[in-house]
Amino acid sequence: MERWIEVDIGKIRKNIIKMKNFTGRKFMATVKSDFYGMGAEFLSKKIEDVVDYFGVATPSEAIQLKEKKVKKPILVLGPVLPSDVDELVMRGVEITLSGEEIFRKIRQITKKREKKATVHIKVDTGMGRIGVKVEEAVDFFKKVVEEKGIFVKGIFTHLATAEWRNKEYAKYQIGTFYKVLEEINKIKKVPLKHIANSASILNIPETYKNFDMVRIGLLTLGVYPEKYLSKKLKLDCALSGFCRILFLKELPADKYLSYGITYKTKKRTKIATLGIGYGDGLKRFLSNKFSLKWKEEKVKIIGNICMDQTLIDVSGKDVKIGDKIQIFGSNFEIENMAKIGNTVPQEILCGFGSKRMVKVYKNG
Repeated sequence: MERWIEVDIGKIRKNIIKMKNFTGRKFMATVKSDFYGMGAEFLSKKIEDVVDYFGVATPSEAIQLKEKKVKKPILVLGPVLPSDVDELVMRGVEITLSGEEIFRKIRQITKKREKKATVHIKVDTGMGRIGVKVEEAVDFFKKVVEEKGIFVKGIFTHLATAEWRNKEYAKYQIGTFYKVLEEINKIKKVPLKHIANSASILNIPETYKNFDMVRIGLLTLGVYPEKYLSKKLKLDCALSGFCRILFLKELPADKYLSYGITYKTKKRTKIATLGIGYGDGLKRFLSNKFSLKWKEEKVKIIGNICMDQTLIDVSGKDVKIGDKIQIFGSNFEIENMAKIGNTVPQEILCGFGSKRMVKVYKNG
């Protein structure tokens, strides 16, 4: 293999168990976007016995899990089209309900099919994405719970700044959600109230202590939303990325390298060409700013990362074609990549979800 990721299933399971013990709440494994590119269908079956729920983003993701005979409840966290409702109801997939149009469609389908639908009402407390407006939430809830064909199993919201050290906006959102729940509880009790994601279980304890379920994606893999949060709970990184050296050469001083000639050799330099590029998830913004590892020694990326290849400086090292180079592992490399690119670790992982980046499963 030229490029691959080793996924340690045993570590994922241990991380989940540790977080369940830490929070004491029902655990939703958020496996959207193919479990951040690591293989949702395969991994979901491997962790099903230690989770209570699965969360996905789209109807197609839910159906894929159903077709793999996943038995635990599956919630589509994102919005669905009216045309999706029939199949989701018939397959027993739980639907996020955010507005009138889907409510009307669910009501129509449940009457036509004589089958009950299970929904979680989403309240927009300040994310500004999907969800019922706060001022309309109570009236909407009343309307939904009156429908005999609809079971409101959950109500939830989502935090926009859960990983921030400054908790002011998150506290505002939580406070807003409390007010909605206070009114809703007077009408009917909802079994599952949930708000916590990976960042908030570490950064804002009340998001799990005062609610019924947590929704965790990133932390299951042992990757942190922000590196400083690793001090709150020690988890094992379950992912290690590798590639191989495909070509070696030496160049004298004052030679430019790669597209855009962003790097010029300062002295005679031994250069290795790696079989990985931004087409495999190694982000181009890491060019000239990030180091990889050869036998635990750092080797710096030089020149712009290409779609399929990357250059590293291996001067003074006895490297050979075919040698293994570590891209990331258990030293916060994913988090550090995200910081360099002013992005989030989730985006980095989804990039490495490239089909060319072969996933090798261990300890399963």
